[in-house]
Amino acid sequence: MTPKSYFDNVWIRADLFGTLHAFISGSTAAALDPTELLRAEWAMRVSALDLYVHEVVAQNLVKIFQGTRPMCPGYSKLQITADALMRIHAAGPGSVSDAAFELEIREKLSRVTYQAPDDIADGIRLISSIELWNEVAKHHGATGGTVKTAAGAIKIGLSAIASRRNKIVHEGDLQPGLPRTEWPITRTDVDDVKTAILRVVVAIEALV
Repeated sequence: MTPKSYFDNVWIRADLFGTLHAFISGSTAAALDPTELLRAEWAMRVSALDLYVHEVVAQNLVKIFQGTRPMCPGYSKLQITADALMRIHAAGPGSVSDAAFELEIREKLSRVTYQAPDDIADGIRLISSIELWNEVAKHHGATGGTVKTAAGAIKIGLSAIASRRNKIVHEGDLQPGLPRTEWPITRTDVDDVKTAILRVVVAIEALV
């Protein structure tokens, strides 16, 4: 499967939360709080982005290793274990060494998240020399002196999305004051998350 196929699969699954939220919000079951579905959807949308970038990085690292994609400075700095090197060397050229390299790469990537903009840029830097956020801004129409401003706005928005996802997943989405109550969330908030993430994925698809 391509990175975009993985993304689309999770994205479609996340739509279920939106469907359920609309159904419960339109029903008379006042005892049910539909906002929890919005929190679940928020987390899953970010998960789709994380998975997508992991697959983009992993699959393209393998292509560079196989010689079907040009090397870049980030790839030349890639570090892998001596054990992996021995397995790759012992396998010789071909599918077995490719599999050994991919196994090592995926093990390394399993310890990173690709949700915050700087982390995403670090991942893309392993496979491409583009200045990611400037290029994403240009892809969506920024030109000249507006590029850095637009890139900064994209990064700020994505940082806020990742930060709120962490509050939902790790803190129960609770505010710090006492008594600790949930941060407010609306359908519009989640729709904004969808739009922001889709713009990033569409741009990476075109650029990398």
